[in-house]
Amino acid sequence: MVKIMLVDDEPIEREGISLMLSKNRSNFEVVAEAQNGKEAVERALTSRPDLIFMDIKMPEFDGIEAIRKIVPELPNTKFIMVSAYDTFEYAREAMKFGIKEYLLKPSKVIEVLEAFDRTVEEIESEKKRVTETKQVNRRLERVHSLIERDFIVSLIMDHVHEFDQGEWDEWLGLELEHKKGFAAVFSFESDKLHPDREEKSRWYRILKQVLHEQSRPSCFIGPLTGFQVPVLVLFTEHEKEDDEIRQDFVRVILHQVQKKIEECRLYAGVGMVVSNVNHFSNSYKEAIYALELVLSHRSATYLVYNERLKQKRKELIPFEVEKELVEAVKKGDMQKGLQMFESYFQSVQQAADFQVKLVQKALEDFFIVLTRSMKELGFDGHIQVGLGQLETTMQIKEVARSQLINITEQLGEWRANGIRALLLQAKEYIDSNYHKAISLEQVAQEIGLSSYYLSKLFKERFQVTFMEYLKNARMQKAIELLLGGNMPLKEIALNVGYKDPNYFSTAFKKEIGVSPREYRNKYHK
Repeated sequence: MVKIMLVDDEPIEREGISLMLSKNRSNFEVVAEAQNGKEAVERALTSRPDLIFMDIKMPEFDGIEAIRKIVPELPNTKFIMVSAYDTFEYAREAMKFGIKEYLLKPSKVIEVLEAFDRTVEEIESEKKRVTETKQVNRRLERVHSLIERDFIVSLIMDHVHEFDQGEWDEWLGLELEHKKGFAAVFSFESDKLHPDREEKSRWYRILKQVLHEQSRPSCFIGPLTGFQVPVLVLFTEHEKEDDEIRQDFVRVILHQVQKKIEECRLYAGVGMVVSNVNHFSNSYKEAIYALELVLSHRSATYLVYNERLKQKRKELIPFEVEKELVEAVKKGDMQKGLQMFESYFQSVQQAADFQVKLVQKALEDFFIVLTRSMKELGFDGHIQVGLGQLETTMQIKEVARSQLINITEQLGEWRANGIRALLLQAKEYIDSNYHKAISLEQVAQEIGLSSYYLSKLFKERFQVTFMEYLKNARMQKAIELLLGGNMPLKEIALNVGYKDPNYFSTAFKKEIGVSPREYRNKYHK
């Protein structure tokens, strides 16, 4: 429905236009009328019409002056000029504001209707364009958010991604090479025992909003997993010390979020500043450690990792040994796994000062970490976490060692059979669906692995990356179609998964060395 305003100092003229339209058109509504230029401006700003029939000669000030005042406030409103004076000067003034329709009094019905139809078509076309632009922008915002999360996760997990740093820079609008940064991990604690998904989503939205509004540095926000949100903060400032930047950042964010959320509390751990964004995973581990200290002591709402904590962490938690042990188990490497377990157990004993309860708690925590890693890998076998009632550290060691052997054997068997089958399934899926817009994430979901491990294991098994294999499959099929008949190049592009024939030609030439047309001319008999 088009909102119309009629402006003329003669009531009969306004009635005449209204009558012509109402008898022949139904897609409009008269929302306001005015009898002079001053009234026209006031009522236009109040009723915000889509289209104004504007007389030129009127009291107070004329139609041209009224338009001059309305257009800056309502730039999307269209005008049809109505005048008894057929002078070029008026038409020229109207054209300055982009007005294309000019009716002479007395206007014929057909002239009014044609001018109305042309203008309405323009209005609807612009509205459609605005709606489509908004939809595209919303989609781009969602895509950017997904890319941002993937970027964070890839850094946390040292994920080898198909994107290189230049592509990340392009997607994220940054030059990461010249940025310093640190990780912060925020954790929500609710008064409710089991807050629902909708409530947690609201907390997440508030945190994201505050991070984007309040922080001067660039923030990249990871997904809400459980109750925790990882954040990468980048900056190039030099007027403050690194410690001061981190302190100011976390204080402001916690304060602003807590003002908007009353039913839960927000805590944070902050890692040290790294000069290379590729070392972000180190800062993330430091942030996790700082957060764990906050949550275990509750004397503060945040903790910023520093050199003193770094030394304490080295003394108490053998992170690197634990990481190597987990990796050995994941690979099914029994020998290295048992060697690393010896080192790990000794470190744990020393850190716990040989106290039985502390040693047992540390080992049970390790099996929780191991369980998470196995699930990320796609292994769904049962892993026992508890060690039972034990009285000595030697008993703990033997029970833990036995469990570790059992898990490593299960995983080794699974890798030999289950993984091989899953990777062949992934390969078959690519071979059957190369003509579609498939992605690593889509195939991973199809076979039940995380995209990170599919990417890693696919390369290990087939000696090519997922993207390389997909590209090769498409190129081989393209060659078959080029040599097997006279199918148009555009059709071949669509049949091998490329919507844009030009992009297909570029990719083909880059891979094969000649364009598709040249290849066909050279080899097609």
